[in-house]
Amino acid sequence: MTMTTATERLDRIDPTTRRVPPLGGFSLTFLAVELKRLFRNSSVVVFTLIFPIAMLFMIGLPNKNTPISSTPIAQGGLSAAVPIMISMAVYGAMVASTMTGVSVASERAQGWSRQLRLTPLNPVVYILVKVVCGMVLGGIAVLVTLVVGAVMGITAPMGNLMAAGLLAWLSSLMLTSLGLAVGYAFPAQNAMRYLGPILPILSFMGGLFVPLTLMPDALQTAAKFTPLWGIANLSQSAVIGVAPDGWSVLNLVVWFLVFTGLAVMMFRRDTKRV
Repeated sequence: MTMTTATERLDRIDPTTRRVPPLGGFSLTFLAVELKRLFRNSSVVVFTLIFPIAMLFMIGLPNKNTPISSTPIAQGGLSAAVPIMISMAVYGAMVASTMTGVSVASERAQGWSRQLRLTPLNPVVYILVKVVCGMVLGGIAVLVTLVVGAVMGITAPMGNLMAAGLLAWLSSLMLTSLGLAVGYAFPAQNAMRYLGPILPILSFMGGLFVPLTLMPDALQTAAKFTPLWGIANLSQSAVIGVAPDGWSVLNLVVWFLVFTGLAVMMFRRDTKRV
């Protein structure tokens, strides 16, 4: 009798009549819950901090005493390790944000995304909350990389470092969306398997591992259409105090919109059968 009554009540629920909460369901409580879940994943945090620092030791430290121009380092010239350091900061933010985004793959396996679909939560709000979480972890990765670089003696004017660090941090916006798109497109056991090879390729093509000036002209041209080129060009230009390429901002904005649109589309596709 009771079960029949409950079933009848559920049958009478019309999802289209649910009242949409303010701001599409965004709240500081929801954001705090997502941040706690993120920092409880020790593998994400440790991998995010260790990888860029290890790369800085392997690539940046050997170039610490190599000047980037004709001005000697002792006379105020910049070390060749400075753009390498900011590139590793970008890479750290990239790993942090993509891993934050791709973590939704495990949430899908646990049924969490379908639970959210039963609520009035706007899919765009859920995507943006994940982006904010990725930016928090990405900001920590950038800060730790720059601090370790300073301890190693890799220095640059403070204004340049602050501008470049801020730009490196902004890469978290775009790349969390990429991680979300992959996390919703593939099962949990395959998401990182597909994303893993993509990140080094994008980093190489964007000029994070090897300066683009050392690449053939055809690759330099093709690099301008890849996702990491814009943020790499902006941050590297800022840290050495030169004007960036005029197309770098457009590159960053376009890829952010592309990845965010893909993430929202994959979220809707994954939960449409609730």
